[in-house]
Amino acid sequence: MSLLGIGTSALLTAQGNLSTTSHNISNVNTEGYTRQRADQATRTPDYKGDMYFGTGVQITSVERVYDTFLASQVRTYTAQEAAQRSYLSYSQQVDDLLGSEDLGLSTGISEFFNSVNEVANDPTSIAARQLMLTRGELLANRFNTMDSQLTKLDEQVDYDITVAIDDINNLSKSIAELNSAITAATGAGGSPNDLLDKRDKLITDLSEIVSVNVIEQSNGTTNILIGNGQALVAGTKSMALTTVTDTSTSPPRLGIGYGDSSTNITSQLSGGTLGGALDFRDTIIDDVRAELDVLAQAVVEGFNAVHNNTTNIANGGQGSVDLDGNDGGDFFNPANITAATISLAISDPRAIAASSKFDAATGTINISGSGNNENALALANLETDKTLVTIAPGVTRSLSEGYAVLVSDVATRTQQAEASQETQLALLQQTEQRFDAVGGVNLDEEAAQLIKFQQAYQAASQIIIVSNTIFDSLINAV
Repeated sequence: MSLLGIGTSALLTAQGNLSTTSHNISNVNTEGYTRQRADQATRTPDYKGDMYFGTGVQITSVERVYDTFLASQVRTYTAQEAAQRSYLSYSQQVDDLLGSEDLGLSTGISEFFNSVNEVANDPTSIAARQLMLTRGELLANRFNTMDSQLTKLDEQVDYDITVAIDDINNLSKSIAELNSAITAATGAGGSPNDLLDKRDKLITDLSEIVSVNVIEQSNGTTNILIGNGQALVAGTKSMALTTVTDTSTSPPRLGIGYGDSSTNITSQLSGGTLGGALDFRDTIIDDVRAELDVLAQAVVEGFNAVHNNTTNIANGGQGSVDLDGNDGGDFFNPANITAATISLAISDPRAIAASSKFDAATGTINISGSGNNENALALANLETDKTLVTIAPGVTRSLSEGYAVLVSDVATRTQQAEASQETQLALLQQTEQRFDAVGGVNLDEEAAQLIKFQQAYQAASQIIIVSNTIFDSLINAV
């Protein structure tokens, strides 16, 4: 190798290093970009006589400064943090709903039983009776409204599932296309670092929606698995997810279908915003709706049992009567009792059975219905009756206590989700910092590298100048 050839190799190598460093600097703010490094090595020496003479330098490859383990951790913590963030966002809405003075049951229960006490104080007052009917209807409406709000949250989750599936399909298709481009570039002997960065960025974006398992292939492609091993991306092909309707739930919900047969894999998915939404739907919404139904049933059955003739509370077994002396009937509609359907069974304030047939004070049968307030007092006592709501066999609470436990349970779950999200965010940020410390672009370091390779380039150019001078001297000597 001539002196000119050695100088040229040095010049080209310095130029390649300058290009790589400049590329790093220009992409310092490019999301997902990984710092690149030009690896150089000596060229094969020439053997002349009994000695080897160097032939210069060359760039052997341009590689990403990339840590596979840290990249995997970033994806894992991204999925976990996104799941907790999604769960927390939904949970806070339910927490706010249950604790709301305008929509929650606490105020409605208190106001309703206050009106019952007003009737007990003056059982013949039409105004007090009308207020009791109004407050009873408002309490039923609060149950209806809360169930309606939960239904709207269910619909919001369905919408978010639809959006998430579209995003997943777009990302998986793009990853498959990049797999194809990377395979072609690798086969041609190239080093598609920028394509690899783009693919890793898409995989990280995908992990924010759902947890993924990434498997590197020997040909440069990456397979992406979700759920229990379902292939979302296999080489250069992607599998589209679909929405399926699950009619086994009430109301019917959307699920996630996989493959040509749209197999329902909803229960197998976790992590990411999608996993957080599914977890929220299967726990908080279902649990809260079930608890509200229990409370609604307790209100209807417990109140009706005292208001009508089926229960005798210190009334000599003679039942209850309304203001016209008629036997007391149901106050709430006893048919198909849920939080969504609870309603009043009466609309006439005179139909409220505030009196008992047997007047304990006089020892006589009350025919007119205006003789006492014993049944109204019994109805008012239901507010503190600790046997009204059955939580589990042998476990009972009052209506207010039952609702307070529900509010407390959701608040606790919300606080736990918030603490977990903060923890996952801290882990994610810490891991991202470690990843950036390895593969991120540091402008100070790159500036120093730029100066170093600039000096190398200038020195290499001097070799070329010396080579030309020597060549001119030889020509002139001939």
